[in-house]
Amino acid sequence: MDSIDPLPAPAKFCVAKPLSLFTSDEKPDVVAFFARPESLCGLHQLSTFVTNDYEAVSSPWGAACTNLVTWPYKYLAAGKNKAVLGGWDPLARKFFKTDELSFTVPYKMFEQMLNRYTESFLMTGTWATMNKKIERSNEAWSKKTAE
Repeated sequence: MDSIDPLPAPAKFCVAKPLSLFTSDEKPDVVAFFARPESLCGLHQLSTFVTNDYEAVSSPWGAACTNLVTWPYKYLAAGKNKAVLGGWDPLARKFFKTDELSFTVPYKMFEQMLNRYTESFLMTGTWATMNKKIERSNEAWSKKTAE
């Protein structure tokens, strides 16, 4: 933890909630996604596209909360527009769905992704093919959970 050097908590509580529950006068610091590899593929590539930084996504060592909170805030404090891929902690895997990982981005990057996705590969035939794979994956996993 010394080398990670986590920032002190800015408040007594950390509030995590869906974006749909934010009021017009609230803005999150970071946005976290929980997804399987097919969807993470799009998030990863879109992060690189909107930042024009081939190292826009980092996957540093850390517990699940470290990749969801500590690293994203560390990058924010350093002025870095960087996404964090996580969910690798074997002790925390029980809280993730099967084959699910986390992907946390600063709100600034999230806004860039929303504003520029129509200019990206997400609008191409390549992504249409990937979308079919996402649908097959979703179908396969919903069948497994129903059994």
